[in-house]
Amino acid sequence: MADLPNFFTLFEKVGNSLPLSELYIVFLTAIAMLVAHALFILLVGKIYQVLIDWADHTGMFWLSIPFYMMAVGIVFITHIVDIIIWTYALIALNIFEVDINAFYFAGEMYTTVGYGTFPLPENWKILPIVVAFSGIFAASMSGAVLFNMIGQIIRKKKIQ
Repeated sequence: MADLPNFFTLFEKVGNSLPLSELYIVFLTAIAMLVAHALFILLVGKIYQVLIDWADHTGMFWLSIPFYMMAVGIVFITHIVDIIIWTYALIALNIFEVDINAFYFAGEMYTTVGYGTFPLPENWKILPIVVAFSGIFAASMSGAVLFNMIGQIIRKKKIQ
C-alpha cells in the first residue's frame, strides 16, 4: 500500500500526459453534449406529455402507443447524433487518421461496448473513460424519460 500514489500525484500524471487545451476540448465536448442531450430529451418528454394528454382528452388514448414509439425513435437518433459529435471532436483533435475509425471508436466507447480494438496514442488513455461516461449519463437520462413516458401510459390506463 505504501507504493500507491496519492490522488494529487495521480491526477498530475494524468494531466501531464495530455496538453491542457486538448483536455479542455474533450471535457467541454462531453459537457456540451450532455447538456444538449438533456435539454432535448426533456423537450421530447414534455411534448409527449402534451400529446398523450390531448389524445386522452379527445378519446383517442390509443395514440399514446404510436406517440411513444416515435419518441423512442427520436431518442435513438439523439444518441446517434451524440456519437457523431464525438466523432467530429476526435477528428478535430487528429486522434484518428481515418474518419470512419473515429466514428466506430466513438460508438464503441459511448455505448460502453469498448472492444478496445483501436490503439490510442499514450497521452489519450483518458479518452475512452470520458466518452464512456458521457454515454452512460446520456443513456441514463434517456432511460429515465422513456420510463416516465411508459408510466404515464400505465397511470392513464388505470384511470379509465
